[in-house]
Amino acid sequence: MSSLTPFKDLVHRRCGLHLEGLAEARLVKAVEALRTDTDINDTSMLIAQLEQNEAMFDRFVSQLTVNETYFYREPEALHWLADTYLPRRLAEKGKPLAIFSAGCSSGEEPYSVAIALFERYGERAKQLFHITGGDVDQQVLSKAQKGIYSGMSFRALSPALKHRYFHPEGRRFKIDDALRHWVTFCSFNVLQPNADKLGPFDVILFRNVSIYFDESTRRDIQRHLKQLLEPHGVLMCGVTETLGNDLGILELNQAQGVFFFQESTLPHALPANDEPPYRDDVLPAPPVLSEMPPQPLENEPEKESEKEPEHKQPMTSFNAALQQAHHLLNQNAFSEAAALLSDLLVQQPWSVDTLLLAGLVARWQQNFADAYDYFKRAIYVAPECWPAHFFQAELFRLGELSDAPGQRERGYAAVIRLLDASKQADGGLSVIAPPIPPGDAYFLATCHLSAQTTTQGVG
Repeated sequence: MSSLTPFKDLVHRRCGLHLEGLAEARLVKAVEALRTDTDINDTSMLIAQLEQNEAMFDRFVSQLTVNETYFYREPEALHWLADTYLPRRLAEKGKPLAIFSAGCSSGEEPYSVAIALFERYGERAKQLFHITGGDVDQQVLSKAQKGIYSGMSFRALSPALKHRYFHPEGRRFKIDDALRHWVTFCSFNVLQPNADKLGPFDVILFRNVSIYFDESTRRDIQRHLKQLLEPHGVLMCGVTETLGNDLGILELNQAQGVFFFQESTLPHALPANDEPPYRDDVLPAPPVLSEMPPQPLENEPEKESEKEPEHKQPMTSFNAALQQAHHLLNQNAFSEAAALLSDLLVQQPWSVDTLLLAGLVARWQQNFADAYDYFKRAIYVAPECWPAHFFQAELFRLGELSDAPGQRERGYAAVIRLLDASKQADGGLSVIAPPIPPGDAYFLATCHLSAQTTTQGVG
């Protein structure tokens, strides 16, 4: 048994977190810090301390999750809530409506909801809606309550909204007090939801959180969250988590390209005509960045012209650097990732893995034209690179680039065609795993393509 196993078991039992892969590295650091702080090396004594000391356990857990979040993440869902679902819900039920961000981290998500609602309703929003954020991590809750943020939190927020709802606080920015006092925060453990103290809610946001949980735990969590939902209320997960949370507990629905879960009115899950058009026998894993070790290339004899110059890194070193760039992207260290990928592209300008990652980094840095060019080059080298087709189509669908006729449709159609041929195709990637699971990409591409076709057919 690994020396980390007792810590993994404790955290999984109390919080549900699944500490494997990259998360294990964070656990190692947290345990080392715990030994230093307590001057205790005996594992059983440390576990006993964590069991008995809530403050110590809270500090320990705070080191185990990435807490990666930012304002206006997946804005289509926010716009659908503010402009479609909540107005209809108000008309049906009346005010006030209750909205809950489960696993809210440092508060960017509930504050984003507040901004979207304030944009639509103005001051009336505070009477129409109650917004609550909950998280098991007491340190990030403290940050959320203070409402002070730095640059990376704003990477998807328009300058106009930032100017309207934030003011400088030293080198950082503080959210307007009218919103800060409107949104409330509470301690919340998804495995112990305290249904008698919280809810019921008309909307529960559980977005980009389930990557930390295995399927069995996700089932338990969804049962608990279902208890907190009002009748006809909606549970919303992150876009790339949709299939991983379609567990038969709540019914998966779609409206205007936005996916959400509701309590089913049928004895089973989705009716046949609403089943997602593509499903694996086993649900795809949550979308985490590759945790695979670098894969060696096949030993093929090199032509003289193809041999690497002596100044280039060996392939194993190149792959390790590529994995490091992937990890930096996962940690939102975009400038560092971009610099490393730039060096790698000098060495191998047609590396499909490197081009795809460079496109993703450029997109997060809002350099959309550069992102398009990287994805285009990846497709030129490997026409089977369905992730590049998918993310290129997303640039057009989300309005990040002007959509020339048919470009979006061709991208999604390519994803469908390539994954029809092989459900688990690697997309020509040899070092990293696809950044989005193939099942999710197929499902989303099919839905977006269908929605576009329907729109064009109107009239």
